[in-house]
Amino acid sequence: MVSNLAIAVSLLPQPRSGGFDFSIFAQRSAGGGAGGIFNAGSVHVALSQAEANEEKQLDQLRKSPTVQRDLERYAKVVAEAETLDDLIDDPVARRVLLKGFGLGDQADYVGLVKKALASDPSDQNSLANKLANINGAWLEMATKFNFSLFGLTELKTAASIEEVSENYLGEMRLDELDQQLPGLGTAILFKRVAASLDETVKVLGSALGREVVTTALGLPKEIALQSLVAQEKAVNQRLDITKLQDPEFVDRLVQRYLLQLNGGQAGVTA
Repeated sequence: MVSNLAIAVSLLPQPRSGGFDFSIFAQRSAGGGAGGIFNAGSVHVALSQAEANEEKQLDQLRKSPTVQRDLERYAKVVAEAETLDDLIDDPVARRVLLKGFGLGDQADYVGLVKKALASDPSDQNSLANKLANINGAWLEMATKFNFSLFGLTELKTAASIEEVSENYLGEMRLDELDQQLPGLGTAILFKRVAASLDETVKVLGSALGREVVTTALGLPKEIALQSLVAQEKAVNQRLDITKLQDPEFVDRLVQRYLLQLNGGQAGVTA
């Protein structure tokens, strides 16, 4: 029997010229199990190919008419906007800005976005600081552009517009990788930030860190319902956080994450 994952991947659009067909990693032998194509070796190949083809994939996205329209619209709205509300009220500009900072899934919450970005990042009780406990990108944006103090001045610079545009392209690429092989884009992003997650509480406080680490360790999603102390204990019993400073260990960890996510491998102590 063909696995559900293989069926789902087969329905996705074929990779564009110059891409890599990750769908082969979703194939299984009859009855599944370790005998299928999807194994530790193929996961390693998937990661290596995705990283090696980064520039080619980004160039393909830059040539996409849809992406070009989005970025042109963003630049136009930023140039013409007088207030933060003017910018956020435009759905395309809002999506590009938020996605460029890893907050694309928050684009529908217009009121929250306005209040969070307009809040004072130096105030520990500000909304940006409170939301940072869930996703640090809120505070990063509020601090970087300091809308509460400078309005749109910092965002309007050519350098900032280019940075947001490049970030947006990068996030779009990761989304495409996730579509081709569930979790692949997430795994690559985690490899980039793993060294900054030097405490268990930081791992659990990061949506990205929590997803990769708990999945790789085979911890159930319900662990989030437990106290933070209990969650930290569960992670620390299975993972030496200091190892996230070792690129080779992180590479093995994200491979285990992909296997767990797509192949139902048993969790092990790292």
